[in-house]
Amino acid sequence: MLQVIVSPAKQMRVASDSFAPRGIPPFPAKTARLVRSLRDIERAEGAEGLRELWRVNDKLLAENVERLHEFCVVSDEYQLDDPAITRLASPAVFSYVGIQYRSMAPEVMGVDELEWLQEHLWVLSGLYGCVRPFDAVEPYRLEMGAKLAVDGARDLYAFWEPDIARAICDGQPTTLVNLASVEYAKAVLPHMPANSAVVTCIFGEELCAGKPVQRATASKIARGSMVRWMAEHGIEDAADLTRFDVGYRYAPELSAADGSTLVFMAD
Repeated sequence: MLQVIVSPAKQMRVASDSFAPRGIPPFPAKTARLVRSLRDIERAEGAEGLRELWRVNDKLLAENVERLHEFCVVSDEYQLDDPAITRLASPAVFSYVGIQYRSMAPEVMGVDELEWLQEHLWVLSGLYGCVRPFDAVEPYRLEMGAKLAVDGARDLYAFWEPDIARAICDGQPTTLVNLASVEYAKAVLPHMPANSAVVTCIFGEELCAGKPVQRATASKIARGSMVRWMAEHGIEDAADLTRFDVGYRYAPELSAADGSTLVFMAD
């Protein structure tokens, strides 16, 4: 089973012009617990307590405090027909707004490509843990690296372990294509079961001392392009990733011999 992980985007929207959500994220109880924790911080410390956690300016603080007040954890798929929920939630792959998602461009994908996304792609999340592309999500602010201690867990990595990896693998032998940032990937990779394999893709712009140099913006564009390319080609085997050629070329001499790391260099 081939599965792909990507990072979320900080900027979000309610994509009211997109398809309707098909399901809910896998951990509603844990999401509800995190929402309560965020609201507890506001009650105890005011909005400034959330500013420190979120690391935002005045405008983003006010926007995300309002979102927190409105946030409604969807715990049952039947709630997706409630107009109060449809006003707040939309499918994850259309809700995240950022460089990677613009490069992925799900809004112009065909039905087959969107079905591939739904079957293979997971968006990692500090608040939701992980979500499928058509799971209903609401705009929020909570990065995986945030220093939020909940129920004895010192941070979100400890709070989520090993739930995310279990949800993605679902008890099956899995090949995980890692297209996530280090911040998010480390919430999953240490907990992958023994019968799984991980393939991490690196996108280099140039070489320095014989090693690929990655640049944040270019890597986000490349990750989105690779997801789109995988969907368009219906990729089911990680070995086929070496054929990826959208702005980059596979560099076997820089990649791991066992296939655990694939390096692609900019054309």
